[in-house]
Amino acid sequence: MILFLNAGRFFDVTTKPIKSDILISLGGDNGNRVKKTLELYTYGYSYTNKIILTGIDDFDSNMRIYELDWRIYYLKQKGVKEDNIIINDKAINSLEEIRDIKKYLIRNDLRSVIFISDPTHSRRLKFFIEEVFKYDKEGLSYQIVSSEAKWWNKNDYYKNADAIIFVINETIKLTYYYLNYKLGKYDEY
Repeated sequence: MILFLNAGRFFDVTTKPIKSDILISLGGDNGNRVKKTLELYTYGYSYTNKIILTGIDDFDSNMRIYELDWRIYYLKQKGVKEDNIIINDKAINSLEEIRDIKKYLIRNDLRSVIFISDPTHSRRLKFFIEEVFKYDKEGLSYQIVSSEAKWWNKNDYYKNADAIIFVINETIKLTYYYLNYKLGKYDEY
């Protein structure tokens, strides 16, 4: 029972933003992530004034790029210049997103990043960043900032059905990725 009641605080490891080189709006977005990204962009949290949009599913390869279109359109309508929007349309899951962002940072001599995602997703992201891809060994720093989902409260998430579902899903996903990591399946990444 204690584990269940504290799962919200375990999964939500988001922090307050600190100005960084670039903003990353992760996929799986229903609008909350891109809105928070725009807010951080507007308040100058990106030294480069750049945003990376990422996150494509693997269901229909012909539709992949269009999954990003609505987020691009939204940002442009809110005043973000198209040159400041970078697209990652190759990654199909969070693991690949974190890998691709690390490569981008190194290739472009950037050292700090803000990931914007749902709060329940943050523990798994932290695992990928710290354990699988070891950003710190490359001198990279990161923050994970919450999309401020209205349905989420880490202290009493269990009072909201959507939050419970997210916690259950993240428990399954984190366990799956952790076991694969321990089995060495990400060594080639």
